[in-house]
Amino acid sequence: RDCSIQRRNQKVIEECPSPLMTEGLRKKMGHASVKLAQSVGYQNAGTMEFLVDNSGHFYFMEMNTRIQVEHTITEEVYGCDLVKEQIRIAAGERLSPHVERASPRLHAIQCRINAEDPAKNFQSSPGRIAFYYAPGGRGIRVDSHAYTGYVVPPYYDSLIAKLIAVGASRRSTIDRMRRALDEYYITGITTTVGFHGAIMRSMEFREGKYDTGFVERLMNSDKFELIATPGRLHE
Repeated sequence: RDCSIQRRNQKVIEECPSPLMTEGLRKKMGHASVKLAQSVGYQNAGTMEFLVDNSGHFYFMEMNTRIQVEHTITEEVYGCDLVKEQIRIAAGERLSPHVERASPRLHAIQCRINAEDPAKNFQSSPGRIAFYYAPGGRGIRVDSHAYTGYVVPPYYDSLIAKLIAVGASRRSTIDRMRRALDEYYITGITTTVGFHGAIMRSMEFREGKYDTGFVERLMNSDKFELIATPGRLHE
């Protein structure tokens, strides 16, 4: 997974497989991850995170001994249920046979929809959701606890939904995500739906030439404009 689209070191968009990684680099990182887990006797779901420089060298950053927020895109690309496999291992069973043989078969992108106002330096936007309508259709997945009438509290993480688009290619996945964002209606609070729409329309992102400084460059660009979301238009 590639998690380079970040703001203040917090992930906002993830995709799988990474458009910046060669197959050779992916295999090297995979081998290093397995070797590290074996060296400490680790079993069950876990995520190794690496930094990769412009020369293709990678450096271990940390290991998260849990399932990640962005596990959804791995599930879609590899055709597996990671939570189910996590429970199987905890119960002393083996991984499902198809999971052990899994290989990337699709492309997936996840947008983290937060109750924040991008126009106000991503200030938290708690409150009651007046109307909530999530997109759907082929290749679209929404993991959310939000609904019409739900009150977003000011005390916790601002994440209210994970919007996932899946396609046969990266380009088709981006186009599918753009459509899904255009169809996402959330009124009563301000969200990052329009912010994600701006990213999907960025040529730097569409060409897969981004890094961890992408969001800052985009927002400081003269061409940056928040996409008006359906919710914002109807408020």
